[in-house]
Amino acid sequence: MKPMKLAAALAAVALSGAAAAAPSITMYGVVDTGLQYTHVSNRGVDTLEMNSGNYAGSRWGVKGEEKIGPSTVGFILESGLASDTGEQGKSGSLFNRESQVYVTGSWGTIGAGRVGAFTSGSSSLSRYWDFEPFETGYYDAGLQGTQVNVWRLNSNTLYYVSPKMNGFEFGGQYSFTGYTSDKETNGMARDSHFGNIYARWDGKNARVIAGVEADFIGHDYRDTDPNKTRWSAKLAGAWSPNAGPVTLFAGYNYYKNQDRFTDSTWDDDYKVVYDGSGRGLEGHAFFVGGRYSVGAANFLAQFQFLTGKNKGAVKGDEDDYKRYVGSLGVHYYFSKRTMGYGVVSYAKGTGLLDTDTTETNRVVTTVGVTHWF
Repeated sequence: MKPMKLAAALAAVALSGAAAAAPSITMYGVVDTGLQYTHVSNRGVDTLEMNSGNYAGSRWGVKGEEKIGPSTVGFILESGLASDTGEQGKSGSLFNRESQVYVTGSWGTIGAGRVGAFTSGSSSLSRYWDFEPFETGYYDAGLQGTQVNVWRLNSNTLYYVSPKMNGFEFGGQYSFTGYTSDKETNGMARDSHFGNIYARWDGKNARVIAGVEADFIGHDYRDTDPNKTRWSAKLAGAWSPNAGPVTLFAGYNYYKNQDRFTDSTWDDDYKVVYDGSGRGLEGHAFFVGGRYSVGAANFLAQFQFLTGKNKGAVKGDEDDYKRYVGSLGVHYYFSKRTMGYGVVSYAKGTGLLDTDTTETNRVVTTVGVTHWF
């Protein structure tokens, strides 16, 4: 090879190696906008509105990584937004959806910042979102219709995720402030704290997850709501027979001493009255669902059932409740980046969830478009 050609070849190799080792920065996001019609059964109220984040929360973010020896250091900064109005997702907090730095290697990943719970459908740490057909989206159609902590985010969190071994992965996280506050005080006993552990296995045609969540309520929490430790345990599985077009889903959630029925009943949660014992809502939630894929379309269906009791009810007050949620939907992928959706859900409650002022006995119909960039 001639000297000039040899020099050019060596320079190209050197440059390609330098480029491979250079830090990477990526900007990404989701825009999800749709029209939603809601009929509230108990109040006879009908609304039609344009809204944001029906299937996936609208957001933009920046992430990057740098290889340092055998390990990789990275960060994720993600900001929520309302695509129908342009408003910031959370006032006073720019990167409200995720804000973390992490180090990963052959031994696993350690990170710190604001992240979602493993057994939630939120943030890059979610290990739960793909265990039901609606992928924790929409008002009631996803698991938030009968479960708690499905949309859970925590600040001031340390976490660890193991490397995958034969399809098996586990991890744990601990938040110094939980969800009652985003700020630490001078005494750990005064703050609330959140802990979450999980184990997940992914096989060729099936996957399973189990996890436990705990809110340790701090001494500074002076609300009349339950202040005993709030527990939640989750178990779910998904199976695609013969790797075919059908995927079946099923799961269970048990919770204790919670201050809400589900993640999607916020309009009714605050109406519950407690006796000051520190105890709260205790429930058992079950779900079964399915997805059928044909061409660019996914057809979705799910049924959920929740039964529970207010263990901290004032003597003589109603303490039982149930909730039934049925959902049908279709996701149609116009491309890898753009998806159209149409979803309808029916939710019916009894007991504490069936009063003259109940707002979560409803039919919700949503159509819209989600675009990833």
